[in-house]
Amino acid sequence: MYMHTYSRVSTLSVLALVLAACSSSGDPAPTPGPTPESPAPSPVPAPVACPPAAGPTTHKAGDVGPSEVWTAAGSPHIVEGDVRVADGAKLVIEPCAEVRLAKGAHILVAFPAAPNSGTLVAEGTAERPIRFVGLDGARWASILVHTPGTARLAHVTLEGGGGGDFEEASTLSGWGDGEDGSDPVVYVDHVTISGSLGTGAWMHRGGAFIEGSRDLTIRGSGNDDAPWPMEIEEHGVSSIPTGSYVGNKKDAILLDPKGGSAAGSGLLEDAVIHARGVPYQVGREKDSRLRIGGRVDGKPVTLTVEAGVEMRFVSGSGINVQTHTSDRPSTAVLRVLGDAARPVVLTSDSATPAPGDWRGIWYGGIPSANNRIEHARIEYAGGYCSCILNTCSAIAQHEAAVIFTAQPPSAFITSTTFRASAGHGITEGFDGSFVDFRPTNTFEGVSGCAQTRPRNTDSSCPSPKPACDG
Repeated sequence: MYMHTYSRVSTLSVLALVLAACSSSGDPAPTPGPTPESPAPSPVPAPVACPPAAGPTTHKAGDVGPSEVWTAAGSPHIVEGDVRVADGAKLVIEPCAEVRLAKGAHILVAFPAAPNSGTLVAEGTAERPIRFVGLDGARWASILVHTPGTARLAHVTLEGGGGGDFEEASTLSGWGDGEDGSDPVVYVDHVTISGSLGTGAWMHRGGAFIEGSRDLTIRGSGNDDAPWPMEIEEHGVSSIPTGSYVGNKKDAILLDPKGGSAAGSGLLEDAVIHARGVPYQVGREKDSRLRIGGRVDGKPVTLTVEAGVEMRFVSGSGINVQTHTSDRPSTAVLRVLGDAARPVVLTSDSATPAPGDWRGIWYGGIPSANNRIEHARIEYAGGYCSCILNTCSAIAQHEAAVIFTAQPPSAFITSTTFRASAGHGITEGFDGSFVDFRPTNTFEGVSGCAQTRPRNTDSSCPSPKPACDG
């Protein structure tokens, strides 16, 4: 027996030497495969991201404890009525948890304001997401967060909400105090809102998303009264996260201007309108105005519009760059920064657009040298402005796509097309020097003048008056 074993080992040694010699001569050595004595390893089962739940856990209507955790193991969490996270309380919902809300039930964070405070944290991961759904398919209401309360949502799905009776049939709602600009209240990261009865997310009274928010998807949402994936006011517009906003009743973000407060009469802080893949509808109701500036402390305010943005204005709406008309320097700035490949489009929201659908852009006061409009298309503007301005042009009406009530510092509108204006392209309605915008811009289908001519600095005009800007 000993000699047999020794003989087999010797044979294997010789074979190994032969294989090594073949390999050294340039021929690759064969790759050993499984043999009956050494079978292939069995596949390792993939780990289960979310362990089996042991719930349900029932939560009655009312306030949560000072520090409460809804565990994954306790899922599903059944919410029977409005749950309030108030008076400094903190509610944490663990990764893998599922929350099922009864018909009309909310999760209310720091609401109503008394004053109040509270924190909701529902931060899952890609492998361990969190889900909010209706109980037995019921239409639940919303997660509503009121400043100074906050909510942090990551890898969360909100399905079938919008059953509340005061929040635009929204599923996620962030409320500011309506006093002094934006109030960041909600952080989102890989959050999906699906099947909301009305608008998916409603940011109200200056409510805004917390800095760093990203990857928000809203789909399958909207009704006749609130068809948009999102409604937001001008004070929160900069905070709109990256994401997807298509597949809803109306694929446009409602930018609903609310004006100012005790702190001023328009947009109160610098803001950026980002390109987010869908147009912005400016104004919910007729004659809405997006007003920039007008702070009572005189601090300058700048609104920047990124390349690729499309803004659709409802009937009678427009942009006011400072509201007053005077010879004082304006503290408002509008920067429309398109490029050749991605122009900014300012147009009508009508299904059948026509010249004069919206007012256009009004510059009140002496425009700042920081204003810029480049690579834009301004169309279907020139709506009724109820204005009589200083002019040397032989015109009866002063409406235009762009109106200046004081002399601009330069021809800061460039590479822009004025199209289908019911009035003029540009009205220069002031006493001062004529600023010629024609060489760098295009005027198509403008019913009046490409530009009107202002009165001279001493308020005089040539006789006879020129027809337009001659």
